[in-house]
Amino acid sequence: WRAAASVSTAPPPAPADVGPTNPWARPAPWLGAYYQLRQGDPAAMHNRERRRGKAAPKRGRFITQEVERREVARRNVAEPWRDMKGFDRGDILEVEHRPADVGSDGPTERVVGVCIAKHHRALGSSFRLLCKPDDLPVEYQFAAYSPLLVSVDVRSRPRKRPRLSKLYYLRQRASELKFPEPRRPEGKRR
Repeated sequence: WRAAASVSTAPPPAPADVGPTNPWARPAPWLGAYYQLRQGDPAAMHNRERRRGKAAPKRGRFITQEVERREVARRNVAEPWRDMKGFDRGDILEVEHRPADVGSDGPTERVVGVCIAKHHRALGSSFRLLCKPDDLPVEYQFAAYSPLLVSVDVRSRPRKRPRLSKLYYLRQRASELKFPEPRRPEGKRR
């Protein structure tokens, strides 16, 4: 440490030609000084090109979230059952939906099952339903704001609220579960 004290503290001389030729040109600030120091290094240049396309602007995300929030609020006013606050995991639900291959104006199907998970993702919100049509366990994932979803009705609630947020363990116990038959829509008979 004594040898270091005798070294001069004068700044090192500046290199003769450093920086771009245009005095107004500046590198992108998010690339950092690391790449400015290694201008001629091919590995650094390759990494700079790789990183250049990966930095997504954060201001665009805010605009998208605000538009989604307004659309969700508008749809919840029109159809309040879509916000998934009327049911919880563990509830027996009856869901009326249109199959994807039929389209938005085709006939509807009704399934009854237990809600094993809810996923809150704005317009991408969904819930999972474990059913047993024809005594065969099937798991559906319904998008809450999909136009193919017609209605969701709560048939029954559990006596005790489940402690887990996702009831995936019911997949192994699907053979033990019993569900009521779906209600027939008004005006339809066998």
